[in-house]
Amino acid sequence: MRGRNRAEKPVCAIARSEDAKEAVFDALSRIDLPDLAGKRLLLKPNIGRNVAARMGIDTNPDVTEAVFDFLRVRFDASYFIGDSPIMGVNCREAFVTSGHGGFLDRKDITFVDLDAKKPITLPIDDGRVLKKIKVTGSLYDFDYIISIPVLKMHMHTGASLGYKNMKGMLYKREKVKLHQLHVPEAKEAYGHKELDLAIADLAMVLEPDLVVCDATYAMEGMGPSAGDRRQLDIVLASTDYLAADIVALAIVGLGIDHVPHLKLIAERKGGPSSLEDITTVPDDVTPFSTGFAVPPTEIVIQNQMVNLLDEGSCSACQSSVYLFLKNNEALIGEYIGRHGHFNIAIGSDIEDVPDDTFLIGNCTVCHKEKGTFLIGCPPSQTIIMETLREILDEGANDA
Repeated sequence: MRGRNRAEKPVCAIARSEDAKEAVFDALSRIDLPDLAGKRLLLKPNIGRNVAARMGIDTNPDVTEAVFDFLRVRFDASYFIGDSPIMGVNCREAFVTSGHGGFLDRKDITFVDLDAKKPITLPIDDGRVLKKIKVTGSLYDFDYIISIPVLKMHMHTGASLGYKNMKGMLYKREKVKLHQLHVPEAKEAYGHKELDLAIADLAMVLEPDLVVCDATYAMEGMGPSAGDRRQLDIVLASTDYLAADIVALAIVGLGIDHVPHLKLIAERKGGPSSLEDITTVPDDVTPFSTGFAVPPTEIVIQNQMVNLLDEGSCSACQSSVYLFLKNNEALIGEYIGRHGHFNIAIGSDIEDVPDDTFLIGNCTVCHKEKGTFLIGCPPSQTIIMETLREILDEGANDA
């Protein structure tokens, strides 16, 4: 891991324009970049999901393109672009769907599927919940990593920003493992859940060198993929990822406490923890500020006929179930109309479940005889919905 000099007050530039390229160029021109000539640069947008462009879920391709355009005319360097999406998503397809397909066959930049090579295992000597982590086998192919995240809320981490985007440097299922850690002694000792502690552990061995935060189309509420898109037309840039993430939070009316892993990183590495620790360009961020709806902190059941059993579940299953319950009220209502109830269970610590229960995820396999078991870690909300629809269709045909 490259060292970071935090002796000086970090700088973060903010720019706004309906033209994303103009905003990117404005922000990057206001910060001091090192001489990158001859270096190997990785552009790391957030292309975690196979979704359309400018939805506030994946990075706006106009922003990614502008970052590349800004750098390539200034530095004669080797350029790469890549990511490692969530499980089940093909990286190349996600680049195309998200509007980044133009990068795939260019001669002046090389597309890299960050899961293509065998992983590298990094030891984390002072890790609180992680002692080692598997990262992309391409890690040492790059001298300089540019994180290009979307500014979006996140139901499990508070927000997904410049540092959270680095989870895409993890190898395949390592990303899922961070959601499944069960280290109660660490949680009790440090006062934070395992996922937050794990992301902070990751920062001990892996950091971006530059963050260009895409807030052209951001996401509030139920992020990282089911919230509401907000067009802000803002871009932020900093060579200090904590500074970039703190300023991004300030723009949407939040502080570092909203994202525990950032607070933990700041405490452990001595970085900035508030706007007062950062030089912003311009000085006053107020003209850029807006309010943002934050994610819900728990699954709220509106229908009294829905019985959710949740003991020892991880945030991955919680997310799938939350989205399923939120997006399929009519389908659930149809099932309740026929059966009089809807039982759904998640988690590894459930001791008993009633008959006719939807058992979500691998942790519930020991109860699979009690109902409908959906394999996966986790199964997506779409799979849960399709399974329920199949059961309803079979019942209608049998009637």
